[in-house]
Amino acid sequence: MIGANYKIIHIASDEKFIDAAIYIFEKAFPGSNHFIIPKSRFNRKLIYVKEHDNIELVPNNRFLLKYLLHRIQDYDWVILHSLNEFNSTLFISSGEQGKFVGIFWGAELYTKEVFPDKEFLGKFTSSINLPNIIPTFKDKLRMTLSTLFRQDQALVKGSIKQAASKLSYFAVPYEEEFNFFQNKGIIPHYSRFIPFTYYPLEFILKGNEHIHVNGNDILIGNSANYTNNHLEVFYKINEIGIGNRKVILPLSYGDAQYGDYIHYQGVSIFGSGLISLRQFIPLEQYTLTMQRCGIVIMNHYRQQAIGNIVMMIWMGAKVYLNESNSFYNYLKRIGVKVFSIDTDLTNENKRVFTNLEESEAMENRRIISAMFSETTVAGALRKSLEKIHFKQVD
Repeated sequence: MIGANYKIIHIASDEKFIDAAIYIFEKAFPGSNHFIIPKSRFNRKLIYVKEHDNIELVPNNRFLLKYLLHRIQDYDWVILHSLNEFNSTLFISSGEQGKFVGIFWGAELYTKEVFPDKEFLGKFTSSINLPNIIPTFKDKLRMTLSTLFRQDQALVKGSIKQAASKLSYFAVPYEEEFNFFQNKGIIPHYSRFIPFTYYPLEFILKGNEHIHVNGNDILIGNSANYTNNHLEVFYKINEIGIGNRKVILPLSYGDAQYGDYIHYQGVSIFGSGLISLRQFIPLEQYTLTMQRCGIVIMNHYRQQAIGNIVMMIWMGAKVYLNESNSFYNYLKRIGVKVFSIDTDLTNENKRVFTNLEESEAMENRRIISAMFSETTVAGALRKSLEKIHFKQVD
């Protein structure tokens, strides 16, 4: 067991799921973690991350890269929370690349630049052509500050792809995702899989372990983002027929213009059968809404919305995923009863909108509990890093 003297530095951002990262890493390596969160000089307070003793807020300015290159020399591991441009530039600029672990979020590498032949949008979604919105003063200010920041940081062009190609330790939730990137040559053949997720079950449920689905409404997607491929689902389920069910659309975050468009498209197809969640609502109300959704359709063509999917599987929903999403293949491998949008969401399937049997929901819950509990997540993380550390020491 690695003791408390084992030193881990984290380069993170003020994002809501960093609290889960702090919790999991502290459970895996108690007292060994130090989180650095850069903040703009215009806003030095944390917005999403809770205050912790092991968090250090630093100015996000042109001296940040030099400061971090100096700081990381005193640590055994450097954990990059996201392979964004700055974190990738930090990795490329370091002479100690062997102690970096890159935690992949999704959007950094799932781009046309990296995968020119992979489709992330369906035929109907990709044909959406919304007019450009005239930027507000606040938008212009944000773009100006972003440009100045990029100039200050001297970010390396193409740094994300370059960093991924040299990264020895690549952290993703499951091996199917790791193998996909390795087989495509995006990460090197010598890169090692580090299992990590920001979504331990206890963090997702937050005291709602007893809540199970009790309705047959249909939940589609998790955000106002094109990658949900809403239109493809709309046309498919409209052809099947939804009966007296409601279609629930979470659209409270993401691209507001796209959210407006999808809302009105949904209304034109389903009329009063559509319920759009346009604003953030109290957690209790949100939970009650999710509880009514016995059917869940997540049409992402890549790994996305893992926390939402895990939560709904736990609650006993019948979940449909796209077969091109590696999370679908992972869930099938571990024995979770999930369904294919491609082959199961059809008119021919007489039970297409029939809720899971209680026995099926219970078995799914058992598997999810075993694979996504905080004990399992922290244990797998600890085991993988200890194994590498001991090899380095030897």
